[in-house]
Amino acid sequence: MSLKKGGGPKTIPATLTITGQGSTDKVSITFHNRKSSEVEGKLKESPDVKMAAIIPFIVESWDLDWDLTEEGVLSMEDEYPGLVVGILDGFWKARRKSVEGN
Repeated sequence: MSLKKGGGPKTIPATLTITGQGSTDKVSITFHNRKSSEVEGKLKESPDVKMAAIIPFIVESWDLDWDLTEEGVLSMEDEYPGLVVGILDGFWKARRKSVEGN
């Protein structure tokens, strides 16, 4: 059995398909495999934590032109609204296990 405590991967590679503004684009991204409790803890660190600050916490690397910083994420979201939510959704989907064929 490969499901063992502490046995999850440290990072999770993913390709997100982003649509809108008249195009469909693929983004290669590698997520840190942060536990839900770690993400929730980050959100509770300060009442002023912005969703844009979570992206550098959960993303190890990406093939986008913006710096992987809160400022870079805010600039990206300003130009392409919805990307922050899309990346967060991609993170949760990449972490989620599912049952096949039962």
